[in-house]
Amino acid sequence: MTLIQQLPRWAALTAVSFTLAACGGDGNNSSNSSSLGSSSSNSSSSMSLSSSVSSADTPSSASSSSTVTSSTTSSAQSSSSLSESSSSSSVSSVALPALVLNEMRSDGGGYDYIEIYNASNTDYTFAANEWAVNDLKGFSEDKVPGVVIPAGTVITAHGFLLIAVDQTAAPFGAPTNTLIGGAGEFGLGRGDTALLTYKGEIIDEKGWAAGSHVNTFGRLPDGGEWHDQAEALVATPGTINALPVVNPPATQSDIVINEVVSKGRADIDFDYVELYNKSSQPCVFAEGEWVLSDSENTAMPIPGGTTIPGHGFLVLLPDVVAGSSLPTNAPADAVLNSTGGFGIGKNETITLVRSEVIIDSASYGNFHVNAYGRFPDGGELIALGDGTATQLYASPGLKNFMTPAMNLTVTTMNFSAFNNDETTLENSGFRVFGLNADLAKDVEPEYIAVAADSKTAWVTLQENNGIARINLDGTPAITHIFPLGFKDYGAAGNEIDPSDRDNKIEFAARPNVFGIYQPDGIATFNDGGMDYVITANEGDVRDYYTNFVEGVKVSDITLDESDFPTASELKKNENLGRLVVTQFAASPTAETLYSTLLSFGARSFSIWNGTTGAQVYDSGNDLEVQANAAGVYPDDRSDAKGVEPENLTVGVIGSKRFVFVGLERADAVAVYDITDLGNIQFKQMLITQGDDAPEGILFISAADSPNGNPLLVVSNEDSGNVTVYQSDANGDFSFASRLVLEGGTAAAEISAYDPITKRLFVLNNGELLANSRIEVLDLTNPAALSLLTTIDLSPYGGGINSVAVSNGKVAGALQAVDKTQQGTVVVFDTTSYALLGIAKVGALPDMLTFSPDGKFILTADEGEAKDDYSYDPVGSISVISLPVL
Repeated sequence: MTLIQQLPRWAALTAVSFTLAACGGDGNNSSNSSSLGSSSSNSSSSMSLSSSVSSADTPSSASSSSTVTSSTTSSAQSSSSLSESSSSSSVSSVALPALVLNEMRSDGGGYDYIEIYNASNTDYTFAANEWAVNDLKGFSEDKVPGVVIPAGTVITAHGFLLIAVDQTAAPFGAPTNTLIGGAGEFGLGRGDTALLTYKGEIIDEKGWAAGSHVNTFGRLPDGGEWHDQAEALVATPGTINALPVVNPPATQSDIVINEVVSKGRADIDFDYVELYNKSSQPCVFAEGEWVLSDSENTAMPIPGGTTIPGHGFLVLLPDVVAGSSLPTNAPADAVLNSTGGFGIGKNETITLVRSEVIIDSASYGNFHVNAYGRFPDGGELIALGDGTATQLYASPGLKNFMTPAMNLTVTTMNFSAFNNDETTLENSGFRVFGLNADLAKDVEPEYIAVAADSKTAWVTLQENNGIARINLDGTPAITHIFPLGFKDYGAAGNEIDPSDRDNKIEFAARPNVFGIYQPDGIATFNDGGMDYVITANEGDVRDYYTNFVEGVKVSDITLDESDFPTASELKKNENLGRLVVTQFAASPTAETLYSTLLSFGARSFSIWNGTTGAQVYDSGNDLEVQANAAGVYPDDRSDAKGVEPENLTVGVIGSKRFVFVGLERADAVAVYDITDLGNIQFKQMLITQGDDAPEGILFISAADSPNGNPLLVVSNEDSGNVTVYQSDANGDFSFASRLVLEGGTAAAEISAYDPITKRLFVLNNGELLANSRIEVLDLTNPAALSLLTTIDLSPYGGGINSVAVSNGKVAGALQAVDKTQQGTVVVFDTTSYALLGIAKVGALPDMLTFSPDGKFILTADEGEAKDDYSYDPVGSISVISLPVL
């Protein structure tokens, strides 16, 4: 078995074949002279679609299927014009093809690219080490040859060649024969210049101004003059350049009453009228023109300047008086402009009027329904029937859908019963430190696992450094919180490298430095009749709030010299100075003098007794030692959380039990044999070129596998792809297939498998998508993973955080658009994808799972605070009882 060798960016180029459609842009500005594609550290910069594994008993060696050797690039001639207009330079008496830079995109659609156009009537085949694309900094300052076009690459007459300059594998939608630039810092940012060079001399160039710039610009027509940079082109990688289609503005007839709701559910305890804009363009309401009216002509004016987006919604709250607080679960942009007394009920007509002209109206019958409106949005009003017919499911500000038939009962439990135990728990290493928070508000449940007998569950409380135990046998209840204490980095076997600025990887003991376990992913298994839980100790720092900062670097704090006699030396960057530690070591009050240092995460996985919470095993620093041996240790993360073990799962192959640990920053999955808890052994490191930030780790047993072989499915968040590995009878895994999904970063986070249909269900929050969705993949042939369809989640809430499958049902956990409001669980049929049921759970459901007996769905509701910490909902656990069919 071999390891991937990391190469310079100019050597990391190969032709790949992709035929899917390109995805659209996101409109973000880029940074100066930097590669703007998102990636975590240690993204390999070798050939596309290579994969490798390393074994504990197999010597690792660097290899590559092909390499491109660069020629030496000369410096730019002083007479070269590197301005904001194109120019060219001659290459001594060599007849060159009519190749020009044709289009550039800088982070407007998920990956940066340069497109070359062949303006001649003849195909051109590139020779070795002659042609390259570069940026000005790389060419004139760094003296690197940029991205070399490999020998044998063909650009057809009047055709295109695309170079994805910031990618290590083929991005979704890349055209056929796209070249992959590698992981180097190729600059297509502000105030930069793209270059096409031949044997080190500039053949064509295009610069653009510093400051804001359009994401995509190019020549119109192809090979002609450069289009005005003030107007963006449509991104057309590998095809004819084009301007955006100009759509007509919205008119008053595009605005319709889409949904009328009269209080009917506990979570939607307010009346509202929802408007929908059928146009693709926004509509801005003029002052004093638009009014909503009931049958008694009670009016609610729509304030001037209010905007309803194209194909978007506007929620009006006619029974909430202007100046009142926004009702719970109402959209943040809902309009409150009523004087009271507005009627929504039976025999009522709601009318939308503009300048005394009726634009639209909706009427109830002589009976009361809770939700009435159009389905689909902007279409016909649903039939009212006799009052017993299926109604709309009230969904303010979201797509309309019909109420599903399945009745789901929800029990949501919080941690308020433990508030009086806060001090006792903190003395054992539990942490409560949020802004003005008590224990119930401060806990943030992350991942959840259920015992094989479905009687007990465990949930990680990551930020708080604990695990909670839940009884499911009878009335659900949270029975225990297990504080996890701290990991001593001064102890043998726990050595770490705490610096990203020491130009080396060195694991050494660090006295008075501790790791806060802070587990994220969790799994459970039974051994000899005893339940154990196993955790990935990733760590997390609360550094995402506008007025609350937890992490500080050791170089910026005061060390107690009685505990750190060489404090000034330790605070140097090459020692502990770069290490990020918490300010809140022992209380909610920030430390001023530090006698111990608590860093985030334990850089390990641990096994805990499921009954007592006692630690049975910890992997020490072995994950990092093995990552280093495999050549994937992320030294630029040494100061933070190292390899960041984020998630894991357990699987049995033959008579052996294995744990699979996803290392987010090493872009790898570590496999350990945990059959004998007294002799746990490293087995294998799984690495696939281009995979970035493994998030979801799914084991499929031989019994459930479509081909009878155990499988491991890895969902990679940053690279937006799913990779499948296949095991032999001994538990040795090899690469099977890889599929990139549309959406860019976050296009693949968590996967679930249905053994009935042989389908994978992958949650997709891709940053390039308008809405979250579930991707349905065909796993019938693990060597040829393919996309079947998608399930649209836009009617049900904000982003999806988790997905699980059981007995022909797939469930998804979605946070609300406002993450502090109640989340939603939706249940679909795995064959027809029909909506079966929907339920409200606690705020920000971060993970969900079915109980093994299929009777319950459980969610870990994180209850994360608002970004300004003005409101912090309680963390909770929700148990959804499924009907017995």
